[in-house]
Amino acid sequence: MASKLVLYGLSALLMTSFALHSQTATKSKNKGDRKGHDMTAPIAHEDIPPAPVLDVPQAIASMQLQPGFRIENVAAEPLVQSPVAMVFDANSRMWVVEMTTYMPDLDGNNEEVYEGTIAILEDTDGDGVADKRTEFLDDILLPRTIAMVKGGILYADHEQLYFAEVLKGDKLGMREVVDPNYAKGGNLEHKPNGMMYGIDNWYYNAKSSHKYKVLPHDQTVPRFSKEIYRNKYWKMVIADTETRGQWGISTDDYGRLFHNGNSSPAQGEYLRPNSLMNNPGKPQSVMPHNIGSTRVYPVRINPGVNRAYLPNILIAEGPNKGKLANFTGASGNQVYRGAQFPDSFYGTVFTPEPAANLITVRRIVELEGKLSGEHVYPESEILASTDERFRPVNLNNAPDGSLYIVDMYHGVIQHKEFLTSYLRDQYETRGLDKNNRSMGRIYRLRWKDNPLGELAQMAQQTPAQWVAYLKHDNAWWRDTARQLLVQQNDKSVVEALRQIAMSENTGHVSKISALWTLEGLQAIDMNLIKNALAHEHTKVKILGLELATRLPAKHHDFVAEQLLKYASSDYEIALQVALIAGQIESPKALQALKKALDNHKNAENINQAAISGLTGREDEFYALVKDSEQTEFLARLDLVGKPDIANTNKYKLVRYAQDMYDHGKTLYDGKASCFGCHGKDGLGIANMGPPLVASEWVSDRERLGKVLLHGLMGPITVNGEAYTGSMVMPGFAGSLNDHELAAIATYVRNNWGNAGFQVHGEEFAEWRENTRDRQVPYTQEDFEESKAPSAP
Repeated sequence: MASKLVLYGLSALLMTSFALHSQTATKSKNKGDRKGHDMTAPIAHEDIPPAPVLDVPQAIASMQLQPGFRIENVAAEPLVQSPVAMVFDANSRMWVVEMTTYMPDLDGNNEEVYEGTIAILEDTDGDGVADKRTEFLDDILLPRTIAMVKGGILYADHEQLYFAEVLKGDKLGMREVVDPNYAKGGNLEHKPNGMMYGIDNWYYNAKSSHKYKVLPHDQTVPRFSKEIYRNKYWKMVIADTETRGQWGISTDDYGRLFHNGNSSPAQGEYLRPNSLMNNPGKPQSVMPHNIGSTRVYPVRINPGVNRAYLPNILIAEGPNKGKLANFTGASGNQVYRGAQFPDSFYGTVFTPEPAANLITVRRIVELEGKLSGEHVYPESEILASTDERFRPVNLNNAPDGSLYIVDMYHGVIQHKEFLTSYLRDQYETRGLDKNNRSMGRIYRLRWKDNPLGELAQMAQQTPAQWVAYLKHDNAWWRDTARQLLVQQNDKSVVEALRQIAMSENTGHVSKISALWTLEGLQAIDMNLIKNALAHEHTKVKILGLELATRLPAKHHDFVAEQLLKYASSDYEIALQVALIAGQIESPKALQALKKALDNHKNAENINQAAISGLTGREDEFYALVKDSEQTEFLARLDLVGKPDIANTNKYKLVRYAQDMYDHGKTLYDGKASCFGCHGKDGLGIANMGPPLVASEWVSDRERLGKVLLHGLMGPITVNGEAYTGSMVMPGFAGSLNDHELAAIATYVRNNWGNAGFQVHGEEFAEWRENTRDRQVPYTQEDFEESKAPSAP
């Protein structure tokens, strides 16, 4: 589980574990302390540079930039305090979320008061610097999320999602709860955030398994979703989606989502969200891929990390001694889609690391069925600061084409619930616990030799004027225009949108944006699909196939003919055929699916895609492929509608053990928050926690018990697969009692395909006594020293 930047959802910014933390007070001085840990400082205080409060010119001087870039301040205290997120409105104004009560001192006194704010910052004189602040809301408990919506804004506090109406003069109108469960429950550091408006016109979040969509009152609720709220402007529906990310979320031009875990600076999904979730008989998830390594390259030493005393967290020797070795607090990343940087940066992903006072940039590499990446600047970062108080926590593509940096400028980024005595000493020694509530900055990262783009003034314009912005070279303009057009639901612009979508002179990215706008207006027709399928760009063809599922059934024979045609195409197009063939009401569509599977047998995602699209037609398709050599696909097909491997073993336990199982589930999902890194499905989360499904680390009861007591450091191997993430799991010895640990062990040993006997509190008492001198988390090598098997 990770130590986080900001309690209610800011990405885990400090030392991390596999989600094994507790909010329960311990007998130690600080709640983050773990019994037996030797917290001897790896760096002497006299060898650590001071961390004074720097004014803005000094702070900029402390930043090292790659050649060609320039950093400019846009806003600073007192105009902004403790910013954690922001969004631009249609007139280019910044709406900034300020978590002003977060950790004002090392004990977090008076943190839970309703004083968080949302402020509007404006540049009224055109000099590029904000000079006007309008405080829109000032009574929010630890605000964490903001998004624009027709009629006002959506925002979230530590539990609920709200709609706040914006009246003339930026006055607050009605304020209502949209989703009372948006961020309810769970460990305080595992809370949803984001509400990013995706290309498919859904709002997506990090650290959440839900997506949201605004619809006109008379529009049909989409499949697999339900209405949860309505006001005079629109109704809101909610639907399930893949659980993804930790703090912050972004998208590329094709609607694929990018996010990060604590120690994973960027993760990207090859498929658009929910691509594999269309078959309720066999739920599947789009799995993210790591964009580059976890390595990080600070320009100052980083002893102010919660568990820097553990091995391999800081570089131990050489000229970089004392610097953080790997990401441990990745925050809100952003795929750069502006037009102010050189073209080579378009589509790269930027990620802040507040614990190391820097921002990294990676190039996204698209492979067959997966994404990968590499550092744009090997062994260095695009921006790194020697100022320990520089805490970049979020990034935004801007209307002027630059990249905006949200700098919380907060000395203390570790919450009191997880603060160790080691880190308290670090903070106190350098005065990082002072001057925290009143500071904050927003910067603009730009290419110094290129002018900034114009600022939008869309709010005063008409839908007809918005249409033209879909051809803008800066994606912020395209995204904003599309959202305005869809949520305004003005059908008078459909013909103008069709002209953009079908013109030979429209670039493929603008064509895609226009098509999704038409989809949002429910105006997809046969001619649009034919035009898209005839386009030379693969991504347009793929979208044409996807949007063909919106056509009425009378056109399905035509669509099926197209599927047969494209089933023999290259992998990317054939994959889309597999995703939608089962949704097309024609026997030829299933023939196309068989053809795609035959041509790309067992290719990445192909079998999962076919299962996803086959809802209700599994038997029909089985008749076509039962005699084929598609053994892997047939095995998957056989599981549709049957109990999943994740089914519980609970009811094979005796009654007392079933009670322990239930208690363990409550702890796993709540107090211990194990789900945050291992997932509620036990499948693990990339670069956070390995899977618990059918895991040898779970089946071996004594090894599991020792890990729960004292933690684990990687790399480790699970089910033959290596997990090399830098995360460390501190144990529970000091925060959970023996019976609580036994309940968790019983739960994980009898869930997700595991079928082990219950574990007793007395066993944990014995393991605790036998390992009372353990100083650091275990490694895999520790257990390999003794090969003697334990009782099942």
